[in-house]
Amino acid sequence: MTRGPCALALILALLPAVASAEFKLSELMQLLAAVPSARARFTETKDMALLNKPLVVTGRLVYVRPDRLERHVLTPNEERVVIVGSEVTVEDRARGRSRTFSSAAHPALLALVESLRATLAGDLAALERHFAVTLEGQRDAWTLVLVPRDAQMIQAIVRIRIGGVDGSVRRIEIDEASGDRSVTSIVEDPR
Repeated sequence: MTRGPCALALILALLPAVASAEFKLSELMQLLAAVPSARARFTETKDMALLNKPLVVTGRLVYVRPDRLERHVLTPNEERVVIVGSEVTVEDRARGRSRTFSSAAHPALLALVESLRATLAGDLAALERHFAVTLEGQRDAWTLVLVPRDAQMIQAIVRIRIGGVDGSVRRIEIDEASGDRSVTSIVEDPR
């Protein structure tokens, strides 16, 4: 008779581990797709071969469904990048300059734009068009590993890792073919 309660206790103890192991890419995409917009602060640390020490960039991020991304850099130099569709506008406020171009003409930029936009939109088809996609972790601590499919993109970006919790992106790591690397930590602004 002691086997029954022991076996039941063991099964109940294992249920959370079994349930959490079932977090699927489709579930993550549904969580992300449910977010119509987001605002956040970020700190990006770039390790670059050309620099003696890491470059630290801080600012704000905005996402508005379906395809608007904004990155407003506050330090070290103020700059605003707005991406709508494939159009990219870069405003250098210190110099009073602005330029607009297509992300399609820049493979590394296209990889970054598509990885972020498709992830934030929960658009798995778009992600898989450009990347081999792997999901690691659980709902409360997940990481998408994106490896570019396009040969031109691979010459610029080796891998992008996007981490988060539930439907929120919290970290982006970019490994470049040159050996340069950036890590961006993201903290959502309360609404």
